[in-house]
Amino acid sequence: MNPQTTEYDPPAYPMALVYWADACGGDAGWLTLEDVEDDGEVLVQSIGFLIPVEDPGAKQNHVTLLQSFHDGEGINLFYIPVAMIRKIILLSA
Repeated sequence: MNPQTTEYDPPAYPMALVYWADACGGDAGWLTLEDVEDDGEVLVQSIGFLIPVEDPGAKQNHVTLLQSFHDGEGINLFYIPVAMIRKIILLSA
């Protein structure tokens, strides 16, 4: 495919970079609670097509990302609880 001669349709949904706090586990093995240290949030970055809450497939109280989109269909929906969202940046071509 030659990108200089191929016409591209604009995406149906905006692309977004989402920063979110992941739920994570502590150290494995036996420990006392006094030995546990708060390492702060584990921030994760995810990129995908941002699906509006009112669209089918979206989930209330979540940010919904779709990995790939083509001709009205998508693959790999990903739901991030709103309370875990730290920042959303809309990306442009």
